[in-house]
Amino acid sequence: MAKDFSNYIKKGQLSATDVEFLSTIDPSRTQKYLPFIIKAYLAGINLDELRSRLTEYDTLLNRNQVDKRDINVFKTFAQFDDYVQHHNNIKSGKEQKRDAKKQAEIILDNEDLFIVCPKSHAASCLYGSGSRWCITMANSAHWSRYYLEHLVTFYIIEVRSSVIKSKLDEDLWKLAVVVYRDGRRIEIYDAADHQVAGINIRLQKYVPPDELFYELGVDASLFIPRGMDERMADVLTFMASMPELDLSRANITRVPEEIGDMVYLEGLTLSENRIESLPETIGLLSNLKTLYLFHNRLTSLPGSLYEMNSLRWLGLTGNPLSRKTLRELRTALPYTRIYWEKREAA
Repeated sequence: MAKDFSNYIKKGQLSATDVEFLSTIDPSRTQKYLPFIIKAYLAGINLDELRSRLTEYDTLLNRNQVDKRDINVFKTFAQFDDYVQHHNNIKSGKEQKRDAKKQAEIILDNEDLFIVCPKSHAASCLYGSGSRWCITMANSAHWSRYYLEHLVTFYIIEVRSSVIKSKLDEDLWKLAVVVYRDGRRIEIYDAADHQVAGINIRLQKYVPPDELFYELGVDASLFIPRGMDERMADVLTFMASMPELDLSRANITRVPEEIGDMVYLEGLTLSENRIESLPETIGLLSNLKTLYLFHNRLTSLPGSLYEMNSLRWLGLTGNPLSRKTLRELRTALPYTRIYWEKREAA
């Protein structure tokens, strides 16, 4: 290396002071990046940017997060820059596992059972490892379809107790509980992905989930729809191009502003929830013809709704709205069929 540096000095490209200064940019203990630094410097690369990328690369290297461990394989700084920035977005296995744990709600954790409610594909893969469930596959398509389109809540049960295990087949030591959005339909699958409780369409029979919960010694009331409000923005993004959207009986209390991004929407059903207000952005749905809001907790409506001239059917029965609101709506939307019966506020 010293010979290489002296050649630069002899040719007048660098001074000894330059080499000494450039060595301070090298984050390694052995100055192994110095030849690359000198070439980048002579190519006119900004030193602050060079220092930053080198520090990032050295950190990734020490974490074993890069496959190119010799910096000199990069012919240009642009190649090196792209490589480092790409790998900065790839988290280590430990970081991914830590993030996945944050995307789940632990329901029960004792010496007998561990029950967790995953709220992301990464969390379902982490806690469902060793199973054959489609929601644990590398591709997240199945997870998204169930979690965002069908609004399913998943629970994963891991049996820890040797006493309980002795009463069950081995495939039942790990279970997936599927709770549909109304909370009434529940299915249970073993680790081999065989349905062991719920309505089995293929076998045309019903096995009560409570029977298995009793064997496990767990209260069935733990298994309810969860995280509906927090997933709504992702639901709307996932369903963005759909002309019809049914979010009835989904246990939601609010509608995100992102609803206004669903420009293709022609029919929206939000009935039988606990919604108290609607965002003004609902007025951006210029193609909306049907809006059903039956049996919610609406006491007022956004001003933008009064300008939705494309609406042909508006369902409001079961909301504590005033008669004045109804009169104003009928004046503003004369071509809209409005379904409304007064419901007194609780």
